[in-house]
Amino acid sequence: MGVAPIADPATGICTIDAQPMVFHCNHYNRTLQNTIENCRHIDNRKILIHSAAEVAFLGLQAHFRENPGMKLEERLHYAEKLYSFCGFGLLPLVDTIKQAVGQNEFDLSTDSSHYGRALSLNFEKRRVAGEYFDLGFAIGALSAAFGEAFSGEMTKEAISLKGRQSTFHIYVGGEEFEYLFGLESGTPAYLEAAGMSSTIPERSLSGNIDEATIIGGVSQAPLFGNQYGLIPAFGVELTRHYADYYNLVSYRFEQQLAEALAKRPTLTDLLVYDYPALFYYKQYINLEGMSLSRTLLTEAGHICGFNTMGGIMSSEAWEGLVMPMVQEREDWLHGIIAVINALGWGVWRVIELVPNEKLVLRVWRPYESLGYLRWFGYSQHPLDYLVTGVAASIMNLLYEGDITEHPTLNLDYYYQINRSASSFWAEQTRCVAMGDDYSEVVVSRQQRG
Repeated sequence: MGVAPIADPATGICTIDAQPMVFHCNHYNRTLQNTIENCRHIDNRKILIHSAAEVAFLGLQAHFRENPGMKLEERLHYAEKLYSFCGFGLLPLVDTIKQAVGQNEFDLSTDSSHYGRALSLNFEKRRVAGEYFDLGFAIGALSAAFGEAFSGEMTKEAISLKGRQSTFHIYVGGEEFEYLFGLESGTPAYLEAAGMSSTIPERSLSGNIDEATIIGGVSQAPLFGNQYGLIPAFGVELTRHYADYYNLVSYRFEQQLAEALAKRPTLTDLLVYDYPALFYYKQYINLEGMSLSRTLLTEAGHICGFNTMGGIMSSEAWEGLVMPMVQEREDWLHGIIAVINALGWGVWRVIELVPNEKLVLRVWRPYESLGYLRWFGYSQHPLDYLVTGVAASIMNLLYEGDITEHPTLNLDYYYQINRSASSFWAEQTRCVAMGDDYSEVVVSRQQRG
């Protein structure tokens, strides 16, 4: 039985086994994980592993319930296929379980891991293995397939540590993941929020770009795992990832950091030393309390916008699909927004564009807000950090730099265009998770604040 994504072009949402899925690249995946992992004052390991176990368990449990005739081997095989299809790598569940019959603990090894490869790109040397998502997925998959809780731990053998394979020690039983079998998502806010049913308008500004043609072209691209379970595309390695994995790790990071700061306010000063990026942002933002976590999560969005959107606009696919429509510089922006609308991130609409000065962007069904509503209810503050970061980076790529000249997208260029005194900055002004019909960000060169 194959993996069957279900895409709804009207809402920009794609699901697999009722779990919303979004495309993201290795740079965003490692940056977001590093953001959470580098905070020593929260239970970062639990956030990363448990969030992965939960989304994998919920999706696979739903699939197995819809297909009650599946035997154990078929269930494990489907989990393997899903993992590979989504670009996470290879996870030999079937062969491992066959070799571990009768054992209550065993090793699970893989020689292909998206997260292992992504984390090995870190500039600093890792001291511990970082394939937390892989371990969490394995725990969730095995628990769903067997109908009983599994648990596990990392070992020192890891691709993220420059090794040839990543190995996890898996245990049958234990209480840590028993809660999975009572897990549910879907709060009253998720069902009633205005942004869940608000009318999505037609495009009012799209330049010379035929968005429907671009969405169709991207949707038909072979964006699924190759023989190594990886998706090399647009100069990066993509994953078709669980939207709620990103949401859970981001908002749990935010919540736990808020609790830590409430107990120990002096952490504010320490965090600036833990995260070098904050030395730059503190010039423009009052980095107190939760503005720290919001700044860090938005910075992950900046890096995503730079690498993923910049990579797409530098690719052969862009040259063949979008460039024939381009007649002016602003068509580059409309073109990349059209591509984004095929990534599962919701429906993005350009409301106002003043070349080299301002962008007003609205998003209907943004995956971040929907995930927050689904798991936590209404928010008291704007939290579409990915939208905010990506929107700013797109304007910086187009006007602070010049993506039309196909520059080398390296760290130096990132600093040059995203951290100059004149670079663009985005502020979120409306948020679906706060009860608005749509989320909105305003991007400008105005004084940061």
